[in-house]
Amino acid sequence: MKTTISTFNWAGFYTLVRREVGRTKRVIGQAIITPLVTASLYIFVFGYVIGSKIDLIQGIKYISFVFPGVFAMNLVMAVFSATSFSIFFMKFQKTIEDMLTLPLSYVELVISLIFGGIVRALGISVALAVVAFLFGVNELAHPLVLLGYVLLASILFGLLGVVAGIWADNNFEKFGFITNFILTPLSFLGGAFYSVTMLPETWQFLVHFNPIFYVVDGIRYALTGYHEASLLLGVSILGGLSVITLGICVWIFTTGWKLRA
Repeated sequence: MKTTISTFNWAGFYTLVRREVGRTKRVIGQAIITPLVTASLYIFVFGYVIGSKIDLIQGIKYISFVFPGVFAMNLVMAVFSATSFSIFFMKFQKTIEDMLTLPLSYVELVISLIFGGIVRALGISVALAVVAFLFGVNELAHPLVLLGYVLLASILFGLLGVVAGIWADNNFEKFGFITNFILTPLSFLGGAFYSVTMLPETWQFLVHFNPIFYVVDGIRYALTGYHEASLLLGVSILGGLSVITLGICVWIFTTGWKLRA
């Protein structure tokens, strides 16, 4: 059945989103406090200690240059973890059948999961704003652009988290592989702590295939006004990947691929 605004199951959507937000509240230490501590350490070591030895990078104080990267890394990790853990543990605890019987279309179901991740992302953003204030980082050049990139990154990596949580079956090693050997390296190779113009030409070319680079670059522009790639290109890539991944998620729920493994 085709889902439209008028036929959208708002009651079911609200129920599932409330469940996801409730889960975040139950694991507040992992959901908010852990990224807060991690971000503080990154900013202290890279922005404050190392930054004190560096005058400027691309005309910006190093701590101000680094903070958007730390912000983006924690945002991506938090949203990815929110949706992937949610779907992974529903499969692990054999409760996913209950979710699949809800009076929601598969599109509504996926959107509900993603919206729960967005709520966590907004919480992380507020917490990181406090960290920035404590370290004297107060740049905010384009507030609406920042909100847009937070939402766009949350949608894309929330959707990728759903796919990853399903693909991992009930295997914690496969789940850890995705985080440790794919997501973390991509985060560090996304220009969080350095300007990509400092890389050799071959690596500069390869970085532009990394979606996390466009998240970092967009958030850096929103905070400092500086960017290293076309913002239109970045939004197009993140938006296009989101549409493709949403299609993959709907296909998974429609076919039942690995849902009950």
